[in-house]
Amino acid sequence: MTDQGQPPGGGQQGELGNIGNSILMAFNLGVSYNQQTGGIKSVTEAVEELGTTIYTNLAQVYGNRFQDDFLRANTEYFLQIALLGYIIPSVCAYDEEFKNRLLDLVEMRAVKTQQQMSSQSNPGGSIITP
Repeated sequence: MTDQGQPPGGGQQGELGNIGNSILMAFNLGVSYNQQTGGIKSVTEAVEELGTTIYTNLAQVYGNRFQDDFLRANTEYFLQIALLGYIIPSVCAYDEEFKNRLLDLVEMRAVKTQQQMSSQSNPGGSIITP
């Protein structure tokens, strides 16, 4: 969820290609939190801690470029993905194909949303990508 290594003006295609990386990072954050806590934290506790982590990271990297409402909207989006990473290992067996398919579906939805926002000239409604 950072823009290190991203060339300035990478363009829409570069941003769309990075959505998958941002989604994977958010999902893995949830998986890591599940592993660190042994999956015994409540979802409410996970929301609070993961949300704080995600918001802090976004604010550090993008705080000067985007308004707080935009950072909070992106925090909400990535928090939902991180919660998938937190919850899924507690409710089903690990399956690489399932994980990959889930992440592909999330990315497809994000790309579609990004394209709709771009066609409406609404940069304030887009997803922050590295």
